[in-house]
Amino acid sequence: MNSKYLAAAAALLLGGAAQAETFAIQAGRVIVDAAKAPLGPSTIVVENGRIVRVEPGATAPAGATIVDQRGRTVMPGLIDAHVHLTGDPGTPFWREAIDSDELAAIVGVKNALLTARAGFTTVRDLGAPGLSSFALRDAIRDGLVPGPRIIASGGALSIVGGHGDVSGYRPAVNAALDPGGTCTGPDQCALRVREWSKRGSDVIKITSTGGVLSQQGRGLEGHFEPARSRRSPRPRTALA
Repeated sequence: MNSKYLAAAAALLLGGAAQAETFAIQAGRVIVDAAKAPLGPSTIVVENGRIVRVEPGATAPAGATIVDQRGRTVMPGLIDAHVHLTGDPGTPFWREAIDSDELAAIVGVKNALLTARAGFTTVRDLGAPGLSSFALRDAIRDGLVPGPRIIASGGALSIVGGHGDVSGYRPAVNAALDPGGTCTGPDQCALRVREWSKRGSDVIKITSTGGVLSQQGRGLEGHFEPARSRRSPRPRTALA
């Protein structure tokens, strides 16, 4: 597991060429396990985009491209479990009724690069306009733009008027901002899950309670409840 995350960090550091060459990353220190002390001066050998070994000291296989990071600490890529790459903090929510989904994807390209440069190699994007997070995820996966690996949810499931349902504006604006994830009852909620899965969701986000960004004061109590069992009605007894 540690080698996989180190490989992801190395690939971001070295760029696309890491897939076809051998690199020797000479580091001042290497963190391979958060529960253990860092290694001292070491060399990380990367072949065809994968870490094959970590050697003590500043070494290099014959023909390898040397990446001198002896003044730095090399560590596994970080993971952020909740991001919204296609928007910028502080942007008014109502801008989604004006700005296009295509613009959101372009904003995501900018933020994906910033996130990768901050050391994050995997993120979970939990909400974006339209299909913008899916487009960004696929572009990064295919090597079109740089960025971390993205696990994307698309929209979120919510009760009507809940944390994931837009309210507080004129009905026409609410409709324009609606991500299409409200549902009532197990059948309708199952349908919403299948709809987002069909669009390309890697994970389903459920706003199971209210939150600090809710448009309505729904509180932090549970919004969804377990489905009640559906028992068949007892047969009636005919009386003579």
